[in-house]
Amino acid sequence: MTATTAGALTPADYVSAVAFDREARGLFAVGWIAVCRSEEVAGAGAQKAVMAATTPVLIVRLPNGAAAALSNVCRHRALTLVEGETTGMLVRCPYHLWAYGLDGKLEAAPFMDGVDLTGCDLPTYAAAEWGGWVFVNLDGKAEPLAALMAPLAADIGPERLAGWTVGFRLGFEHDWNWKVMVENFSESYHHIGAHRDTLQPLWPGGQSDSSASTDRWIELRHTDHPDAGTLNVFTVFPFFMLALSDPGESAFWYRMVPLGPERIALEIVGLFPPEVAEFTEAMEGAKAQILAVHMEDIPMCERVQAGLRAPDAMLGPLSPLEAGLARFRAWASRAGRGDQGA
Repeated sequence: MTATTAGALTPADYVSAVAFDREARGLFAVGWIAVCRSEEVAGAGAQKAVMAATTPVLIVRLPNGAAAALSNVCRHRALTLVEGETTGMLVRCPYHLWAYGLDGKLEAAPFMDGVDLTGCDLPTYAAAEWGGWVFVNLDGKAEPLAALMAPLAADIGPERLAGWTVGFRLGFEHDWNWKVMVENFSESYHHIGAHRDTLQPLWPGGQSDSSASTDRWIELRHTDHPDAGTLNVFTVFPFFMLALSDPGESAFWYRMVPLGPERIALEIVGLFPPEVAEFTEAMEGAKAQILAVHMEDIPMCERVQAGLRAPDAMLGPLSPLEAGLARFRAWASRAGRGDQGA
């Protein structure tokens, strides 16, 4: 499979507002999107505003302990209900004090006596937890999250990661398409160029292997380094991106929000066992290392985006080292068109 297979993407899919709008309505809705860590909504009544791709969502913790996902947009005048985090058994709009239950049901609308409020409950979305993350599926039609992730469980270890905590966060906004970020993250071929002095000596790009990837996710494996250990990289479509290092006991979650056809918000979240995360010096060292790698990626992704705008741009054939990218492009092409089985 190569990028030039029938039905694959074109450069226009990385720069066009029309393509981005099609993706927002289609492929962003069909997959599971990791929006926060479970620890960020701990305790009944916890509320956290997130973006699931282009959709404002409010994650809440129900009294029964389950996480739920509601629209974060008031049904009155479309104000976003919560900014950041709060706690309460009601979701209250600060504009006109409309209030909703944690199930989304409209509970109060001051001075609206006699007004038909049919259809004013908050829309709800499918939510599920796995590995210490809260995931959202916007169209409610995705296969169960546990079933999707089951083939990766042995390599990721969700029970272990569920007990890990956030050690640091790095925030960015970048001027490139979200697929450029996914593709850069999901192949190590570029270690030989962009990371020749950082990652290449540890995990040579030419020895990486993504042949275990499927039409739902990418698993990128590397040879073991005698000192640095293993590095496994996972991308579950559309853009759950996780790098897992063992025996270093660290994971790096690239939490992405597409902002437009050529802009993303990106947060790199370092996850560690609690006893490791409490050591400030260790966290500063890990943050410096991942920042150094990302700084090497930035000019590459910027220049890819610039090249994709060129009138003679093309998506050339892919290396066997990029087998996962071919899978991703085929999925994005199908899902973007709304094909069944995407």
